[in-house]
Amino acid sequence: MNKKITLAVVGTIIALGIGMSVTQNANDSEKYSAVFYLDATFYQDGKYVKIQFDDNSNKTATAVLEILGMEKSYQKTFTSSHFEIQVSFDGAPEYGWKSMPVTLVVEHHEFGKIGLKTEIHNHGESPSKIIFSKL
Repeated sequence: MNKKITLAVVGTIIALGIGMSVTQNANDSEKYSAVFYLDATFYQDGKYVKIQFDDNSNKTATAVLEILGMEKSYQKTFTSSHFEIQVSFDGAPEYGWKSMPVTLVVEHHEFGKIGLKTEIHNHGESPSKIIFSKL
């Protein structure tokens, strides 16, 4: 009987820990989405992706942008709370834009190091969701 009680207690503690972690992540995402904006839009006619970042708190020290999945990974560092950049692309990749995520590592004076990740979308389509993570 003692093993069953111990397993039940351990299981309850693990479930509570997971529940608290999920709740904290949801709260963090809500907090970060109120401050940060990141969008990556592909314009077929100009053959480029326009990437926009905005921190409406103006507390970003640095932001390191990276586009993954390219033959040679694209990376650029910014020292501003706002930027807009165009990156040349011939077209959508063979396996779709999901295979080329856009990531941003932000050093923020209030939040510390925050990761943002989104997907490129075609002009005229809804923006992709932003995934936030505390680094």
